Formats: sequence, structure tokens, C-alpha cells
Amino acid sequence: MSKLLIIIRSLLFNFLFFNTTFILGIVCLPLLLSQKASVELAALWAKLTIYYLKIICGIKISYRGYEKLNNNTTVFALRHESILDTILFLDYFINAKYIMKKELKYIPFYGWFAVRCGHIVVNRKGGASSLKEMLSKVEDKLVANNKLIIFPHGTRIKVGQSQRIQSGIYAIYKYIDTPIVPVFLSTGNEWDINGFTKRPGNIDVVFCEKIEEGLDKAQFMTQLESKINP
Repeated sequence: MSKLLIIIRSLLFNFLFFNTTFILGIVCLPLLLSQKASVELAALWAKLTIYYLKIICGIKISYRGYEKLNNNTTVFALRHESILDTILFLDYFINAKYIMKKELKYIPFYGWFAVRCGHIVVNRKGGASSLKEMLSKVEDKLVANNKLIIFPHGTRIKVGQSQRIQSGIYAIYKYIDTPIVPVFLSTGNEWDINGFTKRPGNIDVVFCEKIEEGLDKAQFMTQLESKINP
């Protein structure tokens, strides 16, 4: 596909994506009164986004490996290459809760609904007290049978880049004492890391074999990095 056509399709997608977000945010603002309604709206927004990607940009998404997991599996550690990673699981798991940085909650509509949906907001500069608060919230979400989505790199990384994961994921792993499933996805090929360009292609979301509880930090970090780094 020519670069010009990719730019035109990206412009059309971005127009629909941002306007859909704005319109849903305005029209459905009263749904903030209900967490259940806010979660359902977020799922609809994610479905529309994925649909626009398919029909406008020629991007198809498939999920592999989840059927091999115990359905009680609740914690997923994702490779993070694009904004799309923060959207996909709102559609795939109706009860997904992301761990998100505090700055995102101030984004109009997106941040408001994210907080109301019950995603875990983290102050990454808060030190030990922030970590303790996060672990308490993680425990609460898991008790409520939510699926927990974590980006252990802590930020978006470039396609093909290997990067050390942050140690906060190990604190969660030790605290909850439950297996964690690494998820490899390379969305940056199709959805540019800076957000504008959308290229046609197939995105595979691969659920890897879970990392069982009981490992020490070095063992855990080595296993996780080997599965979500290329």
C-alpha cells in the first residue's frame, strides 16, 4: 500500500476515533453515575475502535493461547508498543482493569471514564506509600474477579526493542502469590508509537505459558523478559 493511501486512511481513522470518543463522552456523560454502565460504554468504545481499524486501515486482530489457560487466570503482563494496547482488553475482557499512570486520569472523557470504570491509578513517583496503596487496590480487584492488565515496562517501547522491565511487577507477583501470564503483542507495526500512522496488517495477541508463583526475583524477571521482549 502506498504511503499516501496509508496517510489518508490514518487521517480518516483518527477523525472517526477522536470524534467517536468525544461524542460518546458528551452524550453518555451521565453514565459516570454508574460503574457498570461506564464499563459497558468502554467496551462499546473499544469495539468501535477495533471495527474502524479493520474496515478503514485493514488491521485485523487475533488472539491466541488464551483457550489453553485456566479461565480463573486473572493477571496479565503485556508488552506495550502503542495506545491500542490500552484499548484491546476493554473489548476482550468485559471485567478488565488496567494499572494506569496518574497523569491519564486528567484526560477529558477518557480519564474520567477510566477512573469510574475502576482502573487502578498509580502515582509512579509516590514511592513506598504509593506501592502499598497499589497492592491493596490490586488485591481488591482480584477478590472481585476482575482481570488485571499490567504493562511491566512502564512505558511504550519501540517495535523490536528489548528493554528491562520495572521491578514493580515483581512486587505485585509476590504480594498476590498467583501465576502471571505474559502476553506478547507487537501492535507498533500497525499503530505507530506516536499515535498518528495506522498501517495495514495482522496483529497477533499471544498469551504465553503462565509464570507460576514461588519464583525468586531473578527467576521471575528472566522468565517474563524472555516472553515479552522479542
